[in-house]
Amino acid sequence: MIDMHWKKYIILATIFIPLGVISFLLLPLGERYAVMVVPLLFWLSYYTWIGAEKKRDKDSR
Repeated sequence: MIDMHWKKYIILATIFIPLGVISFLLLPLGERYAVMVVPLLFWLSYYTWIGAEKKRDKDSR
């Protein structure tokens, strides 16, 4: 099973979920497809954070 970093997930979710909702509400109808970028940014941030942490741990050994 994949090791989930729940603290990181929750921290990022509290940022990106409101960002997505606000973007959806404020964008005009023809441009709401742009909200699909928010989940991509979420997962990019999540895996970048995990990767940076693993690299830092590996370098500290």
